Amino acid sequence: MKNHCFNHIWRLLLALALVALPLQAAAGLRGDVNGDGEVNITDATKLIANLLGGDNLIDQYNADVNRDGEINITDATTLIAYILGNLDFPPEEEEFNVGGVSFVMIPVEGGTFTMGATNEQGTDANDRERPVHQVTLSTFYIAQTEVTQELWIAVMGDNPSYFRDSTLPVETVSWDDCQQFIAALNDLTGRTFRLPTEAEWEFAARGGIKSEGYKYAGSDMLDAVGWYSGNDSWMMRGTDYYGTHYVATRNPNELGLNDMSGNVHEWCQDWFAGYSIEAQTNPTGPSSGTGRVYRGGCWYFDQWFCRVSFRNSVAPSYRSYGIGMRLALDAQDI
Repeated sequence: MKNHCFNHIWRLLLALALVALPLQAAAGLRGDVNGDGEVNITDATKLIANLLGGDNLIDQYNADVNRDGEINITDATTLIAYILGNLDFPPEEEEFNVGGVSFVMIPVEGGTFTMGATNEQGTDANDRERPVHQVTLSTFYIAQTEVTQELWIAVMGDNPSYFRDSTLPVETVSWDDCQQFIAALNDLTGRTFRLPTEAEWEFAARGGIKSEGYKYAGSDMLDAVGWYSGNDSWMMRGTDYYGTHYVATRNPNELGLNDMSGNVHEWCQDWFAGYSIEAQTNPTGPSSGTGRVYRGGCWYFDQWFCRVSFRNSVAPSYRSYGIGMRLALDAQDI
């Protein structure tokens, strides 16, 4: 049986060689078995040689094409399917480091969702969340946590926050301040980080294509996933101080994102406007307005504000110790 499977793979490799496909690079170099920066037929042959016991000099991480912790025949068939153009690898999380401070960007695979006052929001939904409408988004990346104070300091050299600690979320930053931070971060990294659009934020908070339909970001029980007025106190912190909380100290949502309900509100890229019932693709909001959108609830507001469909806006110059930010990045910029 084993020889039959490998004979089948060798026939696929021969067919691949005959069509003379150009070299292709995989996201994160998954499948780059020989470590030359490309993903092509030589990687497939080297992987099969390894499986047959004749070549152990492979990149173990990138040879695990299926990311299941093992290197076996399914990795070879998956890699061949990718090279033939019959399969796309799903995106993977990416870690960045700026001035010794690391942060993780989580992929949000594109899809279509219903935005606004969906059924699980019940009577809590208000007119700002209506009408519900269909939104289709392309794949993008969003930060696992809110921007921390240590990352802000690494980029900007100062700390505007009212509550101070390196792994607390940065706050007391206006939308305009966030744009300055992003511009400086992009200069340092050569990437094009940005704020998420309002639609991207809600899709990610809901869990993207993995959504289980929760009222909050990752649960119907807010205490499990978010810091808000109902669980923020000196008793929870162990001191006589209350305020923001260390990021990622509550459970993540379906995508592995932390604090999208509670802790601090998060700026979005869009100007605020009422919803339209029309279906939209990659919406970015109106071209002008008086207020920028913020989402997600915060440590001193009640659970009503922490729902995934909640939306509000203030002037882009406004600062509060309840508003911070989260980064986004287009998939092609990874």
